[in-house]
Amino acid sequence: MAIPKSRKKAAIFVDGECEQWYFLMMKRNENALNIDLQPKLPRKKKISEIYEEVKKSSNDYDLVVWVVDLDKVLEEERAKKKGGKSPKEEFKKIYRDLSKIENVEVIVSNPCLEYWLFLHFDFSGKPFRDCNEANIMLKRHLKDYDKSEKYYIRNDLYKRLKDSQNTAIRNAKKLGEFDINNFESSVCEMYKLF
Repeated sequence: MAIPKSRKKAAIFVDGECEQWYFLMMKRNENALNIDLQPKLPRKKKISEIYEEVKKSSNDYDLVVWVVDLDKVLEEERAKKKGGKSPKEEFKKIYRDLSKIENVEVIVSNPCLEYWLFLHFDFSGKPFRDCNEANIMLKRHLKDYDKSEKYYIRNDLYKRLKDSQNTAIRNAKKLGEFDINNFESSVCEMYKLF
């Protein structure tokens, strides 16, 4: 993300509290950035509802980023009723629609933020069944890792991992970009923020 010359406003939509805590720590530590980050944890959790908030916010912000943990989409897909609307198909439509809006960026991680944290230490392109598998791999490096506000804030997780950020970026780029027709591959587009 290039640093703009004049103060710009950006909103980052996330689908979980861990992402919100991570971006709050990023905002705290990257105060030299000439950008006003507003991590937002939408009150509404359905894909279509977050989509509406992101689309509406594109009128109010210079940049709107939606960080999507694909495990949430896949979880909704598994929970759908037989014959019901497919969350994967709905996400494809939403993804295509938001891609047409110039100041909106959709960043996909499969399965979740913990995969991005893991990539600060190691590389693996293996597909994950869920976020728990990514957590297990992450705990090999951050043995005390805990999905709690106390852990993220007290340890200032962003600052703690900052020295390894270039490693995470390299590792994430090796995975390539999200393929709208492949929800099984591991992907982590968080590098696009940096």
